[in-house]
Amino acid sequence: MIKRIIIIAVNALCLIGLIVCLSVSSTIRAPLRSQQAAAAWAGQSGERFSQLSVFFPELYAFDEDRIHSLRSVLDDALLGASLESTPGRTLYSDAWSTETNVSLVSERGSVEAVAIAVGGDFFMFHPLYLRDGSYLSPNDVMKDRVVLDEELAWRLFGATRISGFNILINNRTFVVAGVVSRESDFANSKAYDYGAGLFMSFEALVMMNEEDENDVFISSYEIVMPDPISGFAENILREAIPDKSVRIVENTTRFSLSNLFSVIRSFGERSMHTGGAAYPYWENAARFAEDWLALLLALSLILLIFPIICTVIYGIKIIRYLIKCGKFTVSEFIKRKDKREYEKYKLEHGEDFDSYNANSIIREFKDEIY
Repeated sequence: MIKRIIIIAVNALCLIGLIVCLSVSSTIRAPLRSQQAAAAWAGQSGERFSQLSVFFPELYAFDEDRIHSLRSVLDDALLGASLESTPGRTLYSDAWSTETNVSLVSERGSVEAVAIAVGGDFFMFHPLYLRDGSYLSPNDVMKDRVVLDEELAWRLFGATRISGFNILINNRTFVVAGVVSRESDFANSKAYDYGAGLFMSFEALVMMNEEDENDVFISSYEIVMPDPISGFAENILREAIPDKSVRIVENTTRFSLSNLFSVIRSFGERSMHTGGAAYPYWENAARFAEDWLALLLALSLILLIFPIICTVIYGIKIIRYLIKCGKFTVSEFIKRKDKREYEKYKLEHGEDFDSYNANSIIREFKDEIY
């Protein structure tokens, strides 16, 4: 009895631990909206899309001219697969970014901050919570608009309702388009350690650096595009950017079971990143989440071992019991049938019915049963 209670208690603890692991996994995965662009782009269409990220080594000469060339290659590849844009419907959306340090000046004083220079539909991939104003848009005619995070807004103006205010960035005037809140989830809180920051147009950063004759290159590129067959979108992008020094990540399935198993298999080696690509904070957050999700998956599998073993053992016992009961029932059935047949023939042939003949008849009856 005590042994049975202990087994039940251990199984209950294992199942509770499994539920906790699944709950924590969901809590880690759900807030990472930077990894959910494919679902947002697909909407209710029911079509398959894939989100991919490209990370370039430092000083890799990838600029907006290369973006236009890449788009032409992608258009040709999609057209070759009978996928074509139609009026009012675009097949894919992309964005790009790089980071730099800037000096800002407002009425309250000056601040050093990290600027993420963005192009394309960046805020579709990174829908930060908007506290005031609006995002930057690829349709903006003027490129002198910036989006501040809350910390920078408070340091520069002492408020967050500041859309329309002017600031100086590296001695050039910019207009505050909006104010956003940074991600506060488990992974992004660990990955984002830049302090106060802002988002500005990539074109504006290029123009600012032209005066100093400094080149500005894109460090990360993101795209969401059709993926009618698994791996289709990634293969097209790898063919368009064949350079081995460039790292391409498939974001849509990075938290799938198969990918998390690969993270477990590459445990240790994963930390030895030898490429020259510097990851932005959202990619570091996603990799951090991958590690934790892989750890929780491994723990979940360990917690399942004991319940599975118990289930198999008790399943075998139940099957044996059912087989035994089945044999007993059949045996009793045959015995009763034998007796009835014997009584029947005995009644028909009288008390002197030959036992040999009775046994022969019973054997024939058994052969029919089996």
